[in-house]
Amino acid sequence: MGQPGAEDELARWYFVLKSPVRLRIIRLLGERGPLSFKELKRELGLGVGTIYYHLDVMSDLVAQDEKKRYLLNERGAMFFSALMNGTLSPIPAGSTLAEKALGILLLSPFFKAACERPLLGIPLALAILVAGGLGSARMGLMPILMFYARTTRASLACTFLHYLAQWGLVILICELLCLIFYRRRGAELELMIAVSLANLPMALFPYIYVFLPYGVALKLLTVFHAWTVLLVCSAVSMGKGIRLSKALPVGFTLLFLNLIFLASLGLLTF
Repeated sequence: MGQPGAEDELARWYFVLKSPVRLRIIRLLGERGPLSFKELKRELGLGVGTIYYHLDVMSDLVAQDEKKRYLLNERGAMFFSALMNGTLSPIPAGSTLAEKALGILLLSPFFKAACERPLLGIPLALAILVAGGLGSARMGLMPILMFYARTTRASLACTFLHYLAQWGLVILICELLCLIFYRRRGAELELMIAVSLANLPMALFPYIYVFLPYGVALKLLTVFHAWTVLLVCSAVSMGKGIRLSKALPVGFTLLFLNLIFLASLGLLTF
């Protein structure tokens, strides 16, 4: 453990010590050997997406055997040994100001709490969807995935149901893209909750739109649309348990599809 190469290798993964959850996973796997995901979930008492997220962050320390059980690889075993003999010590959990600001922008604490407590998350998700649907119907705004177009033809009921259907489609697209990009199955409920909550800016927009001149409202819609794309990335990260950097392709693919839909309807020109 005293070799310079080993010290450099351990320093690369020092960030793991900032997370009590990742630290506990290291200790569980180091002390008890290979554990199934079900066993990890029982020991940690966390949501599926949250555990997957930490395992994804620790992908260079943790491997899976032929039975799909999680275990420490050679690097992870070295890390565990350093913890046990005192070469490394846990770091008090904390975040920088920039990390806190990013977390607030992406509603990360909100998503985490909702995903880990479905009895809280499901009613909140439904409330946001219903509020958004009612607002868009009353203001004559027809949703097109994560955007709006003005309409005078559709009935209130039609617009409301269309709103719910559009966000159902967004959830399905996110699930499909996670399967295509990462082969990540499971945590469907967490993804549904988080993506529904990511609808918050679009649910709020109709209630602000009524008080603004059209030109100002259009600019605000563009800002809310961009914020919603970022929130969807955060929702996929939290719901499916993958790093935010890996969730970005899902959000940007969804954005591309949204632009294609708008262009096909003649609402966007290139």
